[in-house]
Amino acid sequence: MIGSRLDLAIRHRQETRFKVGFPSSENDTFQDVDIGRGFFIILGSLRHLPYFYTNDPTQMHLAKENCVRVFTYDSMDRGKKLSYFFQDYQTKKRGDLLMASNNGKESLTPKSFFDFCPHETASSTYMAYVYHQTLFDIDALSNKMVMSPGHLFTKWFAKYLYGPLRDGDWSCVKTKYAWVVKSIETGSLLHVLSRKTDYFKEGKSVVKMTNTTKESHREIGANGQVFVEKAMGCYREVNMQTYPLNPYLTYMLVRQMSSKVKSNVVPPYHWSYLGFLCISGCFETKNVGRTTMMVRDTVVSTCNVLDPVFHDATKASLWQYLNLEPEQTSDYFVVVNEACIPVTEACYQSVDLEGLKRTFRLVECYEKLPFIHIRYKAGILFKQIPGTNVWASPQDLQFWCRRLLQLETIDDAITQFGNDFVTSFHVDLNPFFNHNYFPKNILAFNALKNAVLATDPRFHYYFLDGLSAYARRLTPYHHTLMEPVNDGISPHFALKIPQVMVAYMSFQGCTQEDSIVCRKDVDAFDSCRFYTIRVKLEADGLVRFIPRQDYASSIVGTLIHYGDLPLVVEPCSTHVRAEHITSQSVQLVFSKMPFRVTKYYLTSHLLSICIATDHSTNTGDKLCSFHSQKGVLRIMDKLPVLDGTVEPDLLVNPYGLFRMTFGQILEGIFWGNAKDATTVCNTDGQLIPGASALYASTLYFAIMFLSIEHIYYPKECVIDKITGQASKGRSRGGGMRLGNMELFNGMQGNGMRSVQEEKCYEHGDRTISVVPKSSGLVQEDARIFKCEFVFEIEPNATLKNPEVLAQLSEEPALKRNELSFKETLKVHAV
Repeated sequence: MIGSRLDLAIRHRQETRFKVGFPSSENDTFQDVDIGRGFFIILGSLRHLPYFYTNDPTQMHLAKENCVRVFTYDSMDRGKKLSYFFQDYQTKKRGDLLMASNNGKESLTPKSFFDFCPHETASSTYMAYVYHQTLFDIDALSNKMVMSPGHLFTKWFAKYLYGPLRDGDWSCVKTKYAWVVKSIETGSLLHVLSRKTDYFKEGKSVVKMTNTTKESHREIGANGQVFVEKAMGCYREVNMQTYPLNPYLTYMLVRQMSSKVKSNVVPPYHWSYLGFLCISGCFETKNVGRTTMMVRDTVVSTCNVLDPVFHDATKASLWQYLNLEPEQTSDYFVVVNEACIPVTEACYQSVDLEGLKRTFRLVECYEKLPFIHIRYKAGILFKQIPGTNVWASPQDLQFWCRRLLQLETIDDAITQFGNDFVTSFHVDLNPFFNHNYFPKNILAFNALKNAVLATDPRFHYYFLDGLSAYARRLTPYHHTLMEPVNDGISPHFALKIPQVMVAYMSFQGCTQEDSIVCRKDVDAFDSCRFYTIRVKLEADGLVRFIPRQDYASSIVGTLIHYGDLPLVVEPCSTHVRAEHITSQSVQLVFSKMPFRVTKYYLTSHLLSICIATDHSTNTGDKLCSFHSQKGVLRIMDKLPVLDGTVEPDLLVNPYGLFRMTFGQILEGIFWGNAKDATTVCNTDGQLIPGASALYASTLYFAIMFLSIEHIYYPKECVIDKITGQASKGRSRGGGMRLGNMELFNGMQGNGMRSVQEEKCYEHGDRTISVVPKSSGLVQEDARIFKCEFVFEIEPNATLKNPEVLAQLSEEPALKRNELSFKETLKVHAV
């Protein structure tokens, strides 16, 4: 879509609504839209879905060589490359599809990709009709395919459906892959063609994407999802360059770069980006090495009923209120969390959204014909629309403004209520958050969305998202920030955030701004982690699953097959492997110990298991204040005592509050009974003369970044003789390397440098090292250039008493107050 008319209309002309076609201007580039078509079965019939590409070879994120490469795979997963050409090129015509074998030769009989489309139409008319009328939920494309810059990965589509489509064998399309067709024909719309997890990574060459194995990314706990990792700059640049791809991705992983890297090619913020940026954000929950995930808020359909592991509440008050009437073949759908349920037209028309808002205040609901979306998950932020009694979320805000206030666009709402109205959801919960402009507020919003929430224990696995964490239990520290509503469902959203006693002071070398020292007996941040794993089965008889409740064992349970053919088991989730005992029995092994099986559901083709692991707060975990100031924990047995009796729960470096989070001090003053300690005693009980520190009760919550999931271990690898470190990183078969961050934050921040200076210099031969300034300006991730060094030592003597000069040969041991020696070490890089 980048460079297309739609892209130009949104980003350059700042258009937000389209009726017929897209506007154009003389100065706009890439006026001709290039379309490649993919084919999917929607409600039982084959339809095409267009994608926009550009062919500008000067931009790294655009296609090159005037073609898009499509990779298909045979039954043995051997790749074949297809090339779809944008324009006439030698003997190839626009729209030709050429088969390329593994040896690089192309087939002699070109095929047209468009020959298989039964619903051909003009591109501009089709796109205007689809995007304006919203005939289908484009979010449902997640888990189906990956569209990366310059490449279109359709592995599962091409593997399962390309052959039958090429041959026109429609019966094979509908019968050979019954499990796909079943979920599609039941009305769940664009269902997953494969439950495997795909991970694509951008290589060193521009726009070159490779598929990597999921085992190398052990922090990813997703099931049947699609990951794409790109090398870009800050998250704002990522949003600007990748928002056209968001509907097609489950997760966007962005490799972090130095914060000093500036980019002037990113367009400035405009409110038309709101719909794209609000759905992306920094997710600390699933850090993979040095990458940050950008997550698309998608609606992932299940097989027209509630997922048995995720939900077990069809008799709850919400479902009784909706009283849905499912219909197998329907054109109307009600999406409740992950479940996309086809309903009758009468049932669809009878859903009273205003009554739903009045009855269940903290529930997100809106209509996008032919869908009604309802979400009541933990972590959704709401605010009251002025002049109404309706509480809206960022997702359904525009819908309710249009229905209740006749404000057709977000621009109209901003004109009437101001820009803060659409960006201050987090600010409403914290009046001391003084930075409510867009980027900072979105960062804070997404940090809160990843908080380890405190909910009622019975709802722990009710709100699972495949990989999630919740507070293990409520503690006296938990403070109710969002009051519950006694309507049968909103008590789940009683937002409880730990309020702990925080002292703003440095402690035992922890002076960096992102350091937080926590007392060992504080249990407010303990959490329980959930994984939902799935295993596909192929059996001709009854299958039984026997879970194992041994907390210290890595075995999840045993599958026993009562049939004639061998049992075929295919794990669809990370961290799970199958070990065959016999041909009819299989053990499932989970790599993250210890754990316990909380719930499972078994069908003839699929086994879903909910696994819980308890995590106690440990060094390396992350906490975040209500002002989006994150910090890394260090656990200590005892902390300093203030005013004789007050032992704080956390110690936070005050230097971290002088930038953009000074509202945290205001929060402590007005909400936390802040005081200046008159006496400070260290951990041994000794009074520190003249010491003082501010302490106050402050809201802090845990972020789903658990240290136990990021443990690195040394391994045998090639070591650089000069630096003494691994020559390659872990991703390339090397080991852990000590970078500048580890050097300064770890060694210097924790006092190791002071010990070295005292032992080697103060109590030894004092030397002064003079090195080039450029050596201190090397970027953390830059290539290290080796050079030879020439050392020249020049002894210098500074006389304080001229009379002692005659005694130099007689008294070599001189007093320090009479004569001091200094050696200057000059380093010259050759």
